[in-house]
Amino acid sequence: MEFGRLELHGPLQSVFLEMGAAGQTRVELGLAAGESRELIVPLPPRALDERAPRIEVYPKEGRAVFAGWVSGDERRLEWESHSPRLRQRTRPPVKPGQIRATLPSLALALATALLVIGLRSSPPTAFLLACALGCGSVWLVGAQGDSVATRVRVMEGLGNPNGPGLAWLLARSAAGPLSVEPGDCLRMVGTQPGRLRWEVALGEWGHSQEVQLDNGTLTALSNLDPQTRRCGPERNDWGTMDRVWTRTEDGSWHFHGAWEWGEPLPGSPPEVPSAGGPPVLPGWLSAGLPMGKTVLVAHMAEGSWAGPPRAAGEDAWLRWVAWTP
Repeated sequence: MEFGRLELHGPLQSVFLEMGAAGQTRVELGLAAGESRELIVPLPPRALDERAPRIEVYPKEGRAVFAGWVSGDERRLEWESHSPRLRQRTRPPVKPGQIRATLPSLALALATALLVIGLRSSPPTAFLLACALGCGSVWLVGAQGDSVATRVRVMEGLGNPNGPGLAWLLARSAAGPLSVEPGDCLRMVGTQPGRLRWEVALGEWGHSQEVQLDNGTLTALSNLDPQTRRCGPERNDWGTMDRVWTRTEDGSWHFHGAWEWGEPLPGSPPEVPSAGGPPVLPGWLSAGLPMGKTVLVAHMAEGSWAGPPRAAGEDAWLRWVAWTP
């Protein structure tokens, strides 16, 4: 992440800072004529020549001056102070509204094609049947499809709560605009190169800052302070979790179902053959975790604490390595 210092002189409503292929920052504010303000804003990565961004203002009577780049050494050192095992965990595979078809929907689509081929002698009938079965296929994909989240956050923990060195990070990923507090964010990672677009809005009741990567997914990593929230096998003092998995030191995974706040960790629920077995832990949550350590992975129930306020429809996970003595 990069930051620049601006000197603003009203009247100003909008300021655009263009960084070419790296991206742009747009600042929305209400600065009256005669008012001045200094502001530190997030910017796309600077070029090797550290060239200043090209600035446009609206209305033209206003003025914005780029006063220089802000050093990121302190932020970099804080990021590097975290264990590599915590910094390098697998990030959520968020996708922009993607839905994967299930076997029943694919079977219905195949039946539609075969039926239409078989009724070539009666085109009107084939057309009507194709429309009906096609609508059924679309409904099945929507109803039974395995949707891929567009916004996911993971509370990443490392270390025993009763020992020294317990560390936390919050990873928030989005395939679209991602609300970020740049002052708390240590690092930002994209799935691919692309233009980075910042939207900064300043108002009477505070400010908001959103960032989006063109044709890609962004992950913002920041410090997380759970304060007194803890959980161990004997009691959940964190919050209600609607799906919980644990891994023992020998590498065996166990599904426990829901874990209510204030309750001990439930045992593995009995398997019901007709239900097809317990839910499968998404592979990205178990990938690359160190062996020989206990692990807790949980999907947080709606309303349970998961750091800063969640965006609508944002999945929240807890992934804690070495969570027991």
